[in-house]
Amino acid sequence: MKRKSHGKSGGSERRTHFRLPNNVLIEYHVANEEELRQFLSDEGKIRRDEIDLGYQLDQISRQLTPLLISIRQESSAIAQYLELLNNKVDTLASMLSFEKFNMDAAQGLFEVTETVDISEGGLSFYSRHNLPLGTILFCKLAIVGYRLGMETYGKVVRVIANEKGDGFCIGLALPYMKELDKKNLNRYIIDKQREQLRKRSELR
Repeated sequence: MKRKSHGKSGGSERRTHFRLPNNVLIEYHVANEEELRQFLSDEGKIRRDEIDLGYQLDQISRQLTPLLISIRQESSAIAQYLELLNNKVDTLASMLSFEKFNMDAAQGLFEVTETVDISEGGLSFYSRHNLPLGTILFCKLAIVGYRLGMETYGKVVRVIANEKGDGFCIGLALPYMKELDKKNLNRYIIDKQREQLRKRSELR
């Protein structure tokens, strides 16, 4: 199936990040610069998430990270134990986001679709709408099998129209993802890479 590109594909991002062909649920709606500024503002984030357990778990994870670097030099066993605890904290926070995703999807507040591929730096998905380059999207991602959920903002960097006229493939950069979400997504991608390598070796 031929497609016509309406934007540059951002080749440097593709070279930097491993892109994983996988179906991840995504909810999204068009946002604006003011919403993005509020999301990036510590004051706005605290105001929005001050009673949110997910936000508190994110703060715990941030505090543990520099401690792990120091402790690893003293005792690898203790560092490994703390890393396991930190992973539990990250997973719990992500599961809370996953549950929120389900509630919002049930209310029909967002466009809901699946990703074509995903990496640490961005993703692509099919849409019925032609989104202009530079459009800001607020999006929520849900990896069902892993019960991972995350929300962030992204910018449209690529639009490829289907010549049949039944939709568009949208490329979205994700430069604003929280550190905790990056860690969870990175772990997921690494797990899937290992799974692919294992399947290939079994076929030989």
